[in-house]
Amino acid sequence: MNSQLKKHVSTLAIAAAAFATFSTPAVARPQTSGAEVSATAFPQDASDLEADPRVTYGVLDNGLRYAIMRNQTPKGVAALRMRIDTGSWNETDAQRGIAHFLEHMAFNGSINVPEGEMVKRLERHGLAFGADTNASTGFDQTVYKLNLPTVSEEVIDEAFFLMRETASNLLLDAEAIDRERGVIASEKSARDSVAFRSAVDNLAFFTQGSGRIDRLPIGVDETIASMPRDEFVRFYQDYYRPENTFIVFVGDVDPKKALDKIESYFGDWQPASPAGIKRPLVPAAIEPGTIGYYQDPEVLTYVTLAALYPYEQGPDTLARRKAKFLRNLGNSIVTRRLSRMVDEGRAPFLSGSLANYSQRDIVDGAAVRVRSEEGKWQESLAAADVEVRRALQFGFTQAELDEEIARTRRTLETAVERANTRKTYASREYNYAKALVDAFDSERVFTSPQANLAAFEQHIDGLTIDDVEAAFQKAWRGYEKPAIYLSTALELEDVETQVAEALAEARTLPVTAPIERAVQDFAFTDFGEPGAIVQDTYVEDADAHLVKFANNVRLNFKQTDFDAGTIYVQAKIGDGFFSMPPGNDEGLRRLAANLLSRSGVGPHTSDDLRSIFAGRRVAARPMLRIGEDAIQILGATDAKDLGDQMNLMAAYASAPSYRETIASQYRDQIRAWYPTHDATPISVVNKEVPRLIRSGDERYGFGDLESFMTPTLDEVRQWLDPQLKSGLIEITVVGDVDKQTVVDQVARTFGALPLRADRPGLYPGSRDLVFPQRPAEPVVLHHAGVADQALARIYWPAPDGSDPVTVYRLQALRSILRNRLTDVLREELGSTYSPGVGLEASDESEDFGYVFAHVTTAPDAAFDVVEETEKVGAKLAAEGVEQDEFQRAIQPLIEDVASSLQNNGYWVNALADAQSDQMGLARFRARGKAYRTMTPEDLGALAARIFRVEAAYPIVVLPEQ
Repeated sequence: MNSQLKKHVSTLAIAAAAFATFSTPAVARPQTSGAEVSATAFPQDASDLEADPRVTYGVLDNGLRYAIMRNQTPKGVAALRMRIDTGSWNETDAQRGIAHFLEHMAFNGSINVPEGEMVKRLERHGLAFGADTNASTGFDQTVYKLNLPTVSEEVIDEAFFLMRETASNLLLDAEAIDRERGVIASEKSARDSVAFRSAVDNLAFFTQGSGRIDRLPIGVDETIASMPRDEFVRFYQDYYRPENTFIVFVGDVDPKKALDKIESYFGDWQPASPAGIKRPLVPAAIEPGTIGYYQDPEVLTYVTLAALYPYEQGPDTLARRKAKFLRNLGNSIVTRRLSRMVDEGRAPFLSGSLANYSQRDIVDGAAVRVRSEEGKWQESLAAADVEVRRALQFGFTQAELDEEIARTRRTLETAVERANTRKTYASREYNYAKALVDAFDSERVFTSPQANLAAFEQHIDGLTIDDVEAAFQKAWRGYEKPAIYLSTALELEDVETQVAEALAEARTLPVTAPIERAVQDFAFTDFGEPGAIVQDTYVEDADAHLVKFANNVRLNFKQTDFDAGTIYVQAKIGDGFFSMPPGNDEGLRRLAANLLSRSGVGPHTSDDLRSIFAGRRVAARPMLRIGEDAIQILGATDAKDLGDQMNLMAAYASAPSYRETIASQYRDQIRAWYPTHDATPISVVNKEVPRLIRSGDERYGFGDLESFMTPTLDEVRQWLDPQLKSGLIEITVVGDVDKQTVVDQVARTFGALPLRADRPGLYPGSRDLVFPQRPAEPVVLHHAGVADQALARIYWPAPDGSDPVTVYRLQALRSILRNRLTDVLREELGSTYSPGVGLEASDESEDFGYVFAHVTTAPDAAFDVVEETEKVGAKLAAEGVEQDEFQRAIQPLIEDVASSLQNNGYWVNALADAQSDQMGLARFRARGKAYRTMTPEDLGALAARIFRVEAAYPIVVLPEQ
């Protein structure tokens, strides 16, 4: 057997964040022309699937392809994406890392934009660099991204102009390339980690023979440091070509106008030289029974068992989608079985799941992956193997299949409801700009939600368990000799023998048919007599209603149409973090948060709840966060399921469950995680710094392992029960529903509960925080991760968040400090990839707040970075703010106001305390005026108050070595 043993960490210094990336009625479809245009310019050209009719596709005469979609959520914004059909896979040995490096050079000078001016031009038009301007490089594509905060002619023209400059007009100046080398090297170092190295090794194992990891997007040190300008020019001319370019424009713009812009800015683009050769993908060398091993003291323990086989090429068709759907059904059912084992305390592993393992044109297969404690990897391997074999031998039950079908149908129905109000662009939810690029990249037809639902109904018409079992058998063919990969902190001898013996032992375990499980009825549907309303106030400027019930429960409501069919619900209960009994720390809070979120309610486990509400848009996410003044329960639903949603959320307040099985699992997870808590500089910061900058307050950050093991379930119950069962309740509902429906549902659930507190509790000293005095020398902490990584953080005390105007000035000042740090540390010194600036401006603690700079760097430069960062702050304090940098900082904030007011999440936050301290409403009322009337002098005065060297608190995190 040819095993792929990976006993020690790779000596290759790799630093990419991930392998794939670094970082209305439609107009008629235009006729395509040009002899060079393929008959299959888009996936739908070779498919029986119909593309979403809201999207206009086309090809210019020069071969450039585009997709245009009108979308009016939010109104008045747009997104522009430019995908270049090349990434690191097309690099030669002498060019490794050049695709990503070239992405950086897009911001370093073009024929019509001097070096250093592109970002400034974007900021002057209201596009915030980082948040709205970015790019990413993967194995097979490079994507440039602009989010347009307005759709004025000026902004649209600027966006298209800059994209065209990037596409064909980059100068690639040799001196600019040399200046950027240090930035790339810094990014490479910053993104390197044990977790990343482990992921690369995992990819190498499952794609062995394909050469995939030989072309990681970040490149290698040698080529980053030495690639001459000629190589950049060659790669740029070879692959940045119209026929390799796909433009996506989504937003509140007439598609005809968008097409005119594409033709105007890109229609005359002609390549200057012949196209470069695209490297074909290489299939993996699949060898049944191969074993892989990755060891490092800082990695968590995972075991993966996979059935692998060659990837079958083919277009995206209805039949192919049905086959994938059936395959996913079986994997989802077994994943639920693994999850249930964990919930019920029957699993030796901490978590587990089944999924397809597919790398297009390289390898296909199915895999089960379980995470465990170090010493339980053999037991976990055996348990995972038993469940896969159980499914292969005995199949599934009708109840299991019905649950997965119901859950899938509800997801697709929700997508149909939301189809016309999904976002043009967004960072954490579905958005059309990203979805169109992703579909094109993966050669999928971008189909409408309606078509997806119709296809699903066609898939399940006449579907039997036999069909699903047959698909599962096919997906797991070859599992008699699975490929096995073990990642662990344990140093094992003769790993191949140990893993083979563990599998052989597992195969001696008998499997039995799955047990039929009856779905329970939810126990909490009647909470008593519906509550009476004692106060109902309309807040005109927010178009919101504030309702109070006789039992003191508050309801804040706003009807919106920003997200069709969706209702967001937040319940704030009790006094949260600040009610934690004195003398306790993060150990108690984290145990409490886990018990609250994972124990279910009353007699129902969390697994029970998933089955009970399968097929309904019902779920609740309890949260007990650091520094928050209430326990939060979050949910999203629609009008049809609002009653069930309120039942579930009210059950958390009236019948919380604290399960010992969850407490035991939590401790197992902590024991598995704690040895890795110092694996990166940022993880050390998360542990140590919250206490340091609060003068040793032990409620923040965390201590040793024992501090997590000591708290008990009874201590959690004694803390949380009074909060949940009698604490102040303030509910906020925002979304596509009428007021009376919401009032009625809250009245019969939360409004029917026994009398609640009418005001927050008093916890003397719980909000008292003190910023520390400056140390004589920077505080030095150590991490156990990659030896060439370091981190510098500098904290300055700042005003608290009680004054909204000051909060908005702090946000603008943060942008200015970040821009100045970028100019000095990145552009001048080349010592960091991307300096960051953050702030704490909470109204919970009087006279406590801070601004901090975060800089990743090399260990031998860390103290110099501290010094230079403090100089940047001191200069800002002494000299004030220039008009141009002020405008570049404030314009993106101003432009963001209108679109944020069309976001349900914004209104949930703004109204969350509308009947308690009204800080959210105060900030809503102050924001627009604060930005419009702010001056450079205002920010200069604030900077002089904050960025005093004698008040700063510098911290350096260095490697242990």
